[in-house]
Amino acid sequence: MLTRDTLTRQAFDAIVEHILDRQLKPGDVLPSTSELTEQFGISRPLVREALSALQACGFVEIRSGRIPVVGKLDGRLIEMFMARAARMQDRPMSALMEVRIPLEIQAAKLAAERSSDEEIRRIGDTNARMASALGDSKLYPELDTEFHSDIALASANHILNWMVVSVRAELMTVMVAVREYREANGLVGQEQEQHDSILETIRDHDPEAAGSAMKTHLHSSLVLVREVEDLARPRDVIVPPRLGSLEGLHEAG
Repeated sequence: MLTRDTLTRQAFDAIVEHILDRQLKPGDVLPSTSELTEQFGISRPLVREALSALQACGFVEIRSGRIPVVGKLDGRLIEMFMARAARMQDRPMSALMEVRIPLEIQAAKLAAERSSDEEIRRIGDTNARMASALGDSKLYPELDTEFHSDIALASANHILNWMVVSVRAELMTVMVAVREYREANGLVGQEQEQHDSILETIRDHDPEAAGSAMKTHLHSSLVLVREVEDLARPRDVIVPPRLGSLEGLHEAG
């Protein structure tokens, strides 16, 4: 027997399928609640519940007059999933980096192959701002994430771009932790040299060199991330012998 929740979920899935099958774009008008009720053969309250759930997910917008339209692309759901999935890992920052590395290597390759002059200027401007902010512990990590987002956008692959951008919020935690580690160990500056190399290969429109430069950069970052996590892991506590047992050993000696 179908429950109310099951019927609402079926309506939810059916509306999503309607959007995808018809290749509707953001802003396109969906059938009215009455039309959806007739189409799916369920009650208006269930259709409204499905539309409310879709609105919460960003699939649908309910405009004035209760007219449902296709929502703009929004990476919130991916961000929420990535955040939850990463924090379920024993080493969340390393897990995030292991996912990020192949995505960003591909993004760098595609950016070198496809980027426009304007996109290259944007990446270059961000890199120049990073160089100027190298001594700023707060601003540099923010610009660092922007630099990588610029490259993903220049890949001209919307799916890849959304995947890279979706980890941006969680990535800030990694960036800040690695920055603190670099400062504590006199390593600030190496990352900027690597960013310069990535930019140069993209400007040269050399996909293989861009992928290689990005791989070098992210693998060196992964090494630092693992060291940061090693330092943060609780050490085994050595419990001293009880006083009575010490006394017994002394007497035995």
